[in-house]
Amino acid sequence: MLDLANSSVLKSKQAKATTASNIIKNVVLVDFIELYSPAEIELLQQAQQLIDNGKARVQSLKEIRKHEEKQRERVEAVLHEKAYNTALSSLEELSLSELYFMSACFSYSSSSIVELIQDYDHQHYLASVQRWLDIGSEEEIHFEQSPEEVREEWQCGIAKAAVEMISWPCLKYHRDYQESKVLYVEPKGLGDDFPQSTFATVIENNQSNLTEDCLTVIQMLAAYENNAANVRKILSQLGQ
Repeated sequence: MLDLANSSVLKSKQAKATTASNIIKNVVLVDFIELYSPAEIELLQQAQQLIDNGKARVQSLKEIRKHEEKQRERVEAVLHEKAYNTALSSLEELSLSELYFMSACFSYSSSSIVELIQDYDHQHYLASVQRWLDIGSEEEIHFEQSPEEVREEWQCGIAKAAVEMISWPCLKYHRDYQESKVLYVEPKGLGDDFPQSTFATVIENNQSNLTEDCLTVIQMLAAYENNAANVRKILSQLGQ
């Protein structure tokens, strides 16, 4: 029986077998039958039967492969969700300025995450933070993202990017091509140092790439958070 890697490959093989069987049945044994002796026709019919048997074997193997793939996908989905939740929970205590800094660093290692902060975002966020610092009327800030909304967005983006970085080989199966038989190696799983080691690596590799515009936004965020902390302190003293 064919020992192939996945159901898509088997589907291709099955299609080729169907084509070969149809050529014998509908072309050779119809349009060219007078060219063959009875013994040769019998051989062609046997060949067609063997091909059809092969199609059935491929179908059986395809169902096995499809089941195996679904099992692997379920395992990978659980691992990815666990990694995402682990990374997300580790960001709860970070300030807005720290989240902005980390998201910008990740953008140099992963450009596929929408929530990551790119260079063209800095002017937009600078204007947003300036509005947070100079709070005007409710109408003026209604259409802007609130600090709570951007916090959630940045946390989600960083968590997704961290998971993406370790997805293979930690969270996905991979094919061992050194073996003649189809063999998938199980994911390594989450290390005890995730996500801290991933964060540290990304920061070390990319913090030197941060632009002046990016650093300005980080400084403005720190100023906003410092002001907010002072306001909370004053309010708490007034309540005593």
